[in-house]
Amino acid sequence: MSVIEELAEQGGHSLSKADGDTRLLTALHVLDTMGCVAAGGSHPLAAQLSALVSGTGEGGGLRSPVLAGTHSLRTTVLVESVLAHADEYDALHPASAVVPSAVVVPAALAVADHEGRPGSAVVDAVLVGYEVAVEAGLRFGGPRLYERSWWPTAVFGALGAASATAHLLGLDREATATSLGLAAAGLGGLLSQDELAAGHYLLAGQAAANGVEAAYLARAGARASRTLLDGPAAAALGVAPTPGPAGARPHLGGCVFKAYPCALPLHAVLRALDSLAGSQVPVGSAHRVEVLLPTALSRFVSADRAPSGPTEAAASAAFAVGAWLHGAAGDVAFFRGELPPDTPEVVLGRAPDLDAGLPDHWGARVVVHLPDGQQVVREEAGAARETALPTLTDMVTAKFRRRTGTPGDGLPRERWIKRCLALDAVGDIRDLRLALSSLARP
Repeated sequence: MSVIEELAEQGGHSLSKADGDTRLLTALHVLDTMGCVAAGGSHPLAAQLSALVSGTGEGGGLRSPVLAGTHSLRTTVLVESVLAHADEYDALHPASAVVPSAVVVPAALAVADHEGRPGSAVVDAVLVGYEVAVEAGLRFGGPRLYERSWWPTAVFGALGAASATAHLLGLDREATATSLGLAAAGLGGLLSQDELAAGHYLLAGQAAANGVEAAYLARAGARASRTLLDGPAAAALGVAPTPGPAGARPHLGGCVFKAYPCALPLHAVLRALDSLAGSQVPVGSAHRVEVLLPTALSRFVSADRAPSGPTEAAASAAFAVGAWLHGAAGDVAFFRGELPPDTPEVVLGRAPDLDAGLPDHWGARVVVHLPDGQQVVREEAGAARETALPTLTDMVTAKFRRRTGTPGDGLPRERWIKRCLALDAVGDIRDLRLALSSLARP
């Protein structure tokens, strides 16, 4: 059996592992991702995408970042997927280094809207899509692909969108494998050495849109190679796929919701600063902060104090430290502006000994230099933490409120949250998406 055929089979099996808590967790991922899309409407990239949406080549701002049937299926998926990831605030699976939320959730919702499928089908599709994209990332080494200049989300995102769409279209196992084969034919996604810029986020949107189209092509009878992820992908990526042990629950359960709108390698840095402050270390008086990361994770992170845009700011250790010092670690607006001049010197380096924690644990070591000459070191393992579902629900809903909150919209927003959390019982996805588009004005 080829890797593609194994992925198609595993995606289907993931549904049998999903209990009620897992399905509620899936609804939380939909809520969190669409909150990111809604807030993405005020990101500078949204104004650039409006030129694509309008078809005129001129930007004028999106009427709403949630397109909800107002444009072609491909444009809808591409735009919403790009905006889902634009602020680096969407959920990620650390061990696979894949951001399945941005490529699977917008695709599943848009296709369900287009096909008139209910909320329960969306939950199934998101579970299947996450399973396939994450499993592919795990098999090919996850974060270690960064060292080879590949962005795992761009490489494997189309597989997740294709499998989610195939499920919504009711394709059988054979046709689903064909969908994955068609999606794999466009495998790629280079990680730049200088500016990430719009091209980085466009990769996520293109992967999602390509995956959706792959499933529709498979339904129309198109054929595809089933062995692209065996020899060809191994040669291109520089690593052979290695199947992992079967888990007791779907891969969606191993994803983490982001607490900060910045690159995930910097989250361990912020947690380390929290720990130092909790130990009464006067971090606010530091004149220098050293940030040491695993080799692979330092591939796309910088210490740039004057980045060319919010994309680079979200990957800057200087901005992450500055946001923490100014009490704005969870504020997307901080990463869209200029770094305050009182931010201390931030130096980025590598700690190869932390590589041993990969792929599961994205750790960091922080060295704070105080005015009296003292150096305080804090290491954060970055271990995945099991969090009770009620606590996660409170965290994600609070984050959604912050991302979509404007004066006077409290009651409609609360109704939308309630409906999304009961996604299994929603009969009309189009109505749900239209309701969100009215909340998500840029």
